[in-house]
Amino acid sequence: MRIASLLSFVAIASGLAAQSNTVPGLDGRLTNITSPTNYGRRGPAYPNGEVGMAFANTMCNPGSVNIPWYQAMQPNHPKFGFIVVRVANDKIEQINEWSFCKHAFLSINVNGSCGSCQNPGTGSLMGLNCSDTYGAGNNASRTWLGPPQEIDPWLGTWNPVGSYFDIGDPSQAGYPAPADGVRSLSQNIFDSVDNRVTMDEIDLTTPNADYYYGLQLIHEGEALSARGDNLAHRGLNASFNGSSWSFSNNSNGQDDGSILKRWPGATVTSASNGLDDGRFFVAAKVTNLGGGNYHYEYAVHNVDNSRAGGSFRVPLAAGVTTSNHSFGDIDTDGSNDWSVAQVGNEVVFTATASNGLEWNTIYNFSFDADRSPGAGGVVLDEHRPGAGGPSVTVSAEVPGGVILAAFDTFGAGCEGSVGIPGGSAADLNASGGTLSGNTNQYEYCYRVIGTGPVELTSFEIFTQSNSGTITRPAHVYADVGGGPSNTPLASTTITVGGSAGFYTATLSSPVVVSGNFYIGYENSPGGVISTLTSGASGTGFYRTAVTGNFQQSGIANRPSYRVHWNPVTTYLTPAMGVSGLPQLGTTYNPTLSDALGTTFAILISSLNNVSATPLPGAPGCDLLVDTTVLDLAITTAGGTASSPMTVPNSAALEGLNVNHQWAVWDPTVNTLGLVVSNGGIATIGN
Repeated sequence: MRIASLLSFVAIASGLAAQSNTVPGLDGRLTNITSPTNYGRRGPAYPNGEVGMAFANTMCNPGSVNIPWYQAMQPNHPKFGFIVVRVANDKIEQINEWSFCKHAFLSINVNGSCGSCQNPGTGSLMGLNCSDTYGAGNNASRTWLGPPQEIDPWLGTWNPVGSYFDIGDPSQAGYPAPADGVRSLSQNIFDSVDNRVTMDEIDLTTPNADYYYGLQLIHEGEALSARGDNLAHRGLNASFNGSSWSFSNNSNGQDDGSILKRWPGATVTSASNGLDDGRFFVAAKVTNLGGGNYHYEYAVHNVDNSRAGGSFRVPLAAGVTTSNHSFGDIDTDGSNDWSVAQVGNEVVFTATASNGLEWNTIYNFSFDADRSPGAGGVVLDEHRPGAGGPSVTVSAEVPGGVILAAFDTFGAGCEGSVGIPGGSAADLNASGGTLSGNTNQYEYCYRVIGTGPVELTSFEIFTQSNSGTITRPAHVYADVGGGPSNTPLASTTITVGGSAGFYTATLSSPVVVSGNFYIGYENSPGGVISTLTSGASGTGFYRTAVTGNFQQSGIANRPSYRVHWNPVTTYLTPAMGVSGLPQLGTTYNPTLSDALGTTFAILISSLNNVSATPLPGAPGCDLLVDTTVLDLAITTAGGTASSPMTVPNSAALEGLNVNHQWAVWDPTVNTLGLVVSNGGIATIGN
């Protein structure tokens, strides 16, 4: 028998699923940060001005796939976030503003700490084991420094259309420019500090303070399990000579992980919003004030949670009284400070609408309490709606020790008979037009915008040959990180004549594709590229050899094609959920959704989970929970159900884990006539 803790199940769930856009094998490693450099100051006389700085970083590719490195205005490339903290007066605080991020634009692909570089032959990819360095001057260049709020740090995505680079800096004459995805940023109004890592000088003058700087590496589609080496930090010296600042490394060498580790004596823990959104790190330190009173100090680092923190809640044991509440953010605007109050058995810090705890920022929270610390957890409620649960619970010491009620899912269910329509795939410039006349012998392919799975049967490309009728290989490619994979999903041939028109490639067997995909063919010498002189914009890629790597084309930006496909029905998997939380003295309801309507459903409950035991006669369906208690329910016409679970008001039950799983009668799916949901684990607490 195994009684697992909540944290154990978070780890189990992580091994069974991944965030929505994970690219298997994608892994960037931050190997070195160095060369902190001053680039200027502005404002009133020292020490009341601002200083702008930057620093260098080196990264490499220890993964099993090339890392996309397409220059903006293309979306898929690494991004670098910057942070500077001060440790003083037994606190760790961020002292830079929410700094602009570097959009990496070229990989030089050299040997480094990942080993011998397998150079892909293009700066638009970082090859396996390859390394690259962005110097301080490069990271200080405003050409590719953009606002952090444009980046989804969890998925690693960025949309160039409507971005800062696209519309320009609004304070300049003639801006904002149209949101057309074309770079329009002018740097004419920038001073020596604008958009660089910016700090108030006064924050660099604290007596006996220690300073550290850090960098965060973000890739589109990198799995959470590969991000352990995406954060690095090291010690910083800062000095002013009467006219300018200088920065240098000190003896506090480089370390990985959250920069909160630099706070001596603090305990640092973290949690994410399942696999739907990113991580909050919490550093906690409790000081005995004497007389039965204690000071609780917390620093929270949002590493990659895209929805931001909207409140910070610290549970209290019964009868605890708190005082001297304090909050700190990264600006000097008191009007957007979070409110704070003791509400029942919680201290609640609540964000203003404009000041959530965004990614790559650290906020501070503190208070005094008349109770010694014990094990528990703090809660960060999400600031914005989106994928995942409404809150994230992070283990931390709290007054008196309080175990929080929680409910998390784990494992995987199996598909039932409830089908949903397949996706679609869109034509582009389906009436053709006038070809631009660009020719070469390369292989070209074109992005098709798709939603959900479709069965592709054939495709037509608007093109022509200027060397008579030709028959050439044609291919379908999957999307990998915003570009075509190097290996086709399916291949056939296409015969192209000497007149401009649509020519058809028919697949011998249909191929199922999901989301975006790519179609194209290998031009013969003198083949005409499918791009029109006018029409809707699209995206094309090319490679000089069919065994090489694709890179985005600056020519094929108005391709013309038609795709022929059939929708593929997908089938829903019954899903475990919950209404309410398993708090002492209350009732919570494990819920079922996405099941067959008006049928029998059984809620399986136990103090024990089991190791994914296959159900005989139900391929792909695993029992995840011991069948200790069975409760019968009838699903609604919409395929939902719930079953109430009453929790006695007994302190002895705190921390107990109760496991749940649904089994649904679905007789047409398999010989057993049953399908199952994923599992749910209820942690009983306050």
